[in-house]
Amino acid sequence: MGRTGKIKFVVFLVLAIGMMGASLWYAYGTASRADLVDYVGDEVWYVSASRNVLHRLGFQLHYVHNGYEGVNVIFKDNEAKLRYQYVVEGAMLKFNGNFSSKVNYQKFPAMYLEIPQKNLGDFLAYLEEKIPQDNFYVVTGFRYPDAEGIQNYLNTEHPFLGKDFIMLAMILGGDRPIAWRIPGIILYGLLQLLVLLTAYRITRSYTASLIALFFAAIDPLLQATAVTAMLDIYVAFFVALFVFLLVYSWDMGAGFSAGLAGASKVSGAFGYPIFFLKLVRDLAPGVDWKKLARIIIVTALIGGTIVAYAEYRAAYWDKSYFLVLLVLTAVALAEFSYSSRDAVRDLAYFFTVAVFLPLLGFLIPEIPIIKVQGLDPWLRDFLGSFKWHLSYKGENPWTSPFWEWFYNANPFHFHFNPDIVASTNPTLMLFTVVAVFAVPYVWRRRGEGALIPFGVFWSTVLLFALQYAMGGKTQFSFYATALVPEATVIMGVFLYDLVKWEAFEESLLTYLLWLGRVLKVKRFVEYAENNLRKSQKILGGVHVPSFPFPPTIWAREGVRKPKKTSIRTREGGLPRKSG
Repeated sequence: MGRTGKIKFVVFLVLAIGMMGASLWYAYGTASRADLVDYVGDEVWYVSASRNVLHRLGFQLHYVHNGYEGVNVIFKDNEAKLRYQYVVEGAMLKFNGNFSSKVNYQKFPAMYLEIPQKNLGDFLAYLEEKIPQDNFYVVTGFRYPDAEGIQNYLNTEHPFLGKDFIMLAMILGGDRPIAWRIPGIILYGLLQLLVLLTAYRITRSYTASLIALFFAAIDPLLQATAVTAMLDIYVAFFVALFVFLLVYSWDMGAGFSAGLAGASKVSGAFGYPIFFLKLVRDLAPGVDWKKLARIIIVTALIGGTIVAYAEYRAAYWDKSYFLVLLVLTAVALAEFSYSSRDAVRDLAYFFTVAVFLPLLGFLIPEIPIIKVQGLDPWLRDFLGSFKWHLSYKGENPWTSPFWEWFYNANPFHFHFNPDIVASTNPTLMLFTVVAVFAVPYVWRRRGEGALIPFGVFWSTVLLFALQYAMGGKTQFSFYATALVPEATVIMGVFLYDLVKWEAFEESLLTYLLWLGRVLKVKRFVEYAENNLRKSQKILGGVHVPSFPFPPTIWAREGVRKPKKTSIRTREGGLPRKSG
């Protein structure tokens, strides 16, 4: 790398760090605001579920406020609350509790209290002595939202990876709002880095990478989901990781990350068809089409058998479906090992990358909730959630079908005053539509790597459209978070190839020349003049407007003066034709 290359790299690094740093500073500043020390948006569900799971796993969380520890005393039912509420209030008085912070929940039988840290152990021991154990239990930490059944809610309609991050933050940083949100902010920063590296891998251009990073750093949807402890920022991060690994052709890592994306929310796996097609495309040159077809069929049968077994364990399908598929799979494997013996390794690799690693990536994050519920109840809840996802959930003022995400028709409001709104960026989203008409051009210039983010984006859109067509018409603008990482890479790559950047380069060099002349920096002047001479393909002087005069006044030294026009004027201001 020469001197010029080093300078460009330093400028690139400074701009990248500046953009990422500014976006993270804004995100942390918003998430830690004093008027947001409460639940924001769907934090009421995801945080409460995380707290409930940790309690059932035996963790004791802590929320400390002005020297007091938060305690939720939860009764068996309303009758038990009426009978023993006075015992709790007496204990508060006995151990100097903070009565001004007491919350008497109305929608479920519980109370929230704050007890001095030094007295917490004695307070809990007193309750255990005075109230029968089967009539109450205690969950230490932040207060619950006042919602019916929230003390038992586990959010099993969504996979658990996002809540794993929230639970880890609660254990390490305490059960408090800023701790819930820190993992999302960190992954927001890492997402931007992945976008930057993905765009650079495709184009080998600092400019394209910075364009992609810029749109990720300023995206309102990423910002809104990063400052709230919701699942969508985790979906976006793991989708970005999936695209990054695909572009770098790390297929095993991409398979595992596809499972992780789906373990954040099912929509995170909507880009999987592109991954499957890429695996088939990569395998095709090495085997003939008949063997390739057999590999796909056997893999599909194994996958179907796994699904049938899960449905059987969940008591949704009869055992006969599983047994039939198991026999068909065994027959197909036997036939394959006989007729395509030389392709057994190809089958093993294809199955591992296309099925086993995504399944492993999906299941590992589910271990905490499986430990709490048990395998069969968890399977029953998870598989049953597909019916919920494909159902209409009634009128909602913030409903936004997938096509409205492209022009930000009805953004979801997480919070008012301060406003935290899940707005999409119409410029970014609509550009992906325009980019459809330039795919062959960019494909020829950048190769198949440029098609990956484009394919993942539209695969995700089409599967959201399928969800809508099958009855899941209750969609919201923040669902589009899964589309943003791919869209920013598309913006960087396609915009870089479609725009004539020479105009900007010459203008920037002109500004540098002006600056060098004003500040009398010879190095600036020489660098700008040399590069302008190359860009304008002039052997002599450089054609550039003089600074600080208007562009109509030309520099006298070292410039080429404008050509004289052959059109002359006469009285009345009308032109006279030459010749």
